Amino acid sequence: MKELTTGWKLFRLVCILQLIAVGLQLILSAGGLFNRQHIFYLSVSVIIYSIIFAFIYQGISLVNYNYPDTPLGPKQKKIFNWLYLLNFLAIAFLFGQLVSQWKLTVPLLKIIHGGWLNLLLFSFSLLLAGAIFVFHILFLIGMYLLRRVIYQNTIESWQEQFSDSEKK
Repeated sequence: MKELTTGWKLFRLVCILQLIAVGLQLILSAGGLFNRQHIFYLSVSVIIYSIIFAFIYQGISLVNYNYPDTPLGPKQKKIFNWLYLLNFLAIAFLFGQLVSQWKLTVPLLKIIHGGWLNLLLFSFSLLLAGAIFVFHILFLIGMYLLRRVIYQNTIESWQEQFSDSEKK
């Protein structure tokens, strides 16, 4: 079995950071449901963040258990394909979150006078939305590449196995 390359170690780190950020947003959205305001929006947020969380968890599992050449089972492929599609569509929601936080935060930052700590505290939601958006784009690219690498390595190992058996 091959060791994880530096790129896949960085991908796993991005997955863990994304998992923490999405988990925080999921908790905030679920907690907001108890205010009984904006219930539809918060329900959609909980659903989307749950889907993103599930796909990130699957990504970490694929890196840990299937990389480099353990093929995905039919059920894993089906779940991967559906979650990839739904997460690709979730980019629109995450971009909307980023723009919304930008519109709320930038006017406040112009009003606030104080040190960098005050600016950081008031811009936390904007930074979190930006981090989730950027990490999600990187995550989707990484998941595509991971699936492709696992497929190619599996095919190569099968070809090596059959070519070795023909030589004997």
